[in-house]
Amino acid sequence: MDVRKREFKNGLVVATEVMPYLHSVSIGVWLKGGSRFETESDAGISHFIEHLLFKGTRTRSAAAIAKAIDSVGGQLNAFTDKEYVCFYARVLNRHLSFAFGLLSDIALNPTFPSEEMEREREVIFEEISMVEDSPQELIQDIYQESLWKEHPLGRPVSGTRESVAGITRAQVKRFFDRNYTAKNTVISIAGNIRHDEASKLTARHFEGLIPGKRLSPGGAPEFSAARVVRQKPNLEQTHICMGAKCPSLTSDERYAVQLLSNILGGGVSSRLFQSIREKRGLAYSIYSGLNLYRDAGTIFVYAAAAPDKTARVVELVVREIAKMCRQVVPAHELRRAKDNMLGSIMLSLESSASRMTQLAQQQIYFERFYTVEEVVREIEGVSAEHIRRLANEIFEQRTLALTLLGSQDGRGLEAVDLRV
Repeated sequence: MDVRKREFKNGLVVATEVMPYLHSVSIGVWLKGGSRFETESDAGISHFIEHLLFKGTRTRSAAAIAKAIDSVGGQLNAFTDKEYVCFYARVLNRHLSFAFGLLSDIALNPTFPSEEMEREREVIFEEISMVEDSPQELIQDIYQESLWKEHPLGRPVSGTRESVAGITRAQVKRFFDRNYTAKNTVISIAGNIRHDEASKLTARHFEGLIPGKRLSPGGAPEFSAARVVRQKPNLEQTHICMGAKCPSLTSDERYAVQLLSNILGGGVSSRLFQSIREKRGLAYSIYSGLNLYRDAGTIFVYAAAAPDKTARVVELVVREIAKMCRQVVPAHELRRAKDNMLGSIMLSLESSASRMTQLAQQQIYFERFYTVEEVVREIEGVSAEHIRRLANEIFEQRTLALTLLGSQDGRGLEAVDLRV
């Protein structure tokens, strides 16, 4: 790793990584914000702004922005998460200066045209409808809302139809001016670059950014292990999401909990997939995953099954989790999980976009950069007994949260014991 970081007087941080074997470069402008930093009345405004940033600046129309990135064969996109927003470009390294000019214009000079705002409002309504039509996505929103009640982490990133309908242009401008400031911004660049050139381009385009005030994420959410059933007619399957509180993204246990999830339901060789799909044929799709934030986390299991098989699937998931608590993971299974994680990490090193993302996220959450050797050492240092102990801390004698989405009303599940 050839990584450098520079902090400007206004609080802006730029992180650069040289990858001389590539022909490309990825540049990301990251806001240390996101839907967590919204109030209930303006829920979805960060995502709304993400859309609007591409709809016109003082010098470019939306069409001109699209034509500009196409003229160099590049990629221009953005996304909003709960704790950050990113808009980024990927271009050939010879177009680095051009990409900086385009991204800085989008970031610093948006005009939020009224007519474009109304069009994008309708586009976001369609996005919300798409989630309603996708039970695998919808159940995650319902699960997190029930898990972290009355906390911003429990709200969907896109907001609701009601909240988005009420967002005004004045609100957008006010939110943008207050939050999109130097102290809340990280510029990350990875690819075939020179550190000095990237730093000078950052200074030229972003050094004049107003310092502003650092955003506060507020307090951590309280965990609620609720049972929630949402009926949705015409679904052939019942979609299941169940889980528990787990260590956060910044915890020292983050690698151990990733290994635990990998072993439990991280792939086709995982315990849940083998037990519930391969051995018994009770579900087509089943896996475990993690939702990790700076001060909160949840480990969850997702499955989709026929309504008359739902109770049996839930019982078997609880049984497999209990096994993780009581039995040490065999050496060969732990080795496979570690190799799986390490393989994913090593493959990501070959992508400038992945490295750009990792640089920004490490700066946002840790304010330092981890070498590959450090990460490998942390993963290799997790023992089977460590995973068993962590499983006990997460699950044992605790009631799992359960969310169901489907045509059934949840009857037949009252007798299922969700306590591990």
